[in-house]
Amino acid sequence: MLNIGGIANFTFLPGSLDADAVFCSDTGTGNTLMDAYMRKHFQLYFDENAAVAMGGIVHRALLAALKNNAFFQQPFPKTTGPELFNTAYLENALQTANAGNLSHADVMATLNRFSAETIAEAIKAVTDEGKGFHFYVSGGGMHNPLLMRNLAELLPGCTFKSTKELHINPDAKEAVLFAVLANEAICGGSVNFGKGRNGIPNVSMGKISFPG
Repeated sequence: MLNIGGIANFTFLPGSLDADAVFCSDTGTGNTLMDAYMRKHFQLYFDENAAVAMGGIVHRALLAALKNNAFFQQPFPKTTGPELFNTAYLENALQTANAGNLSHADVMATLNRFSAETIAEAIKAVTDEGKGFHFYVSGGGMHNPLLMRNLAELLPGCTFKSTKELHINPDAKEAVLFAVLANEAICGGSVNFGKGRNGIPNVSMGKISFPG
């Protein structure tokens, strides 16, 4: 399961149905930098159909500067957010790459590739180069044709489908998730996840806490 929201993350669901084999992690930025750039320079919420990014060329020095962060060397699983990946992060990378005069299209093309490469590299790091995996994608990033094309190029051994094929609206996966959590908290069994591996605490699917 690949979710490309502001931050991108993936969840491995084993065919064995062994709950202890479930694995998930953030990979880095998904749409957050692209969306922030579009808001700042175009007063738009996002790059619809990658119209701006498709008109640009990836700037390799800027891409390298964007990827030069300790987060990407940290072991899995890990998490991040806009406290790291924000407009200040981009401005610092532009200065480092001496790319302050890039066109908006080139910046967007590079940000798009940045998201795609860090997603693909994370998947390759925890799998056999991603070969043979089927990804069901959700989140706003799945509507970005350039981002999905970049992922298909970087992970040629994988297939990408919408969670719609699983009868889950790709734009409402988190809403479905919280409905599942609520149901499990009230009616679920005692299956626990984690078992302390990789420092992850042993947690259940939730509980109801009353005040006082």
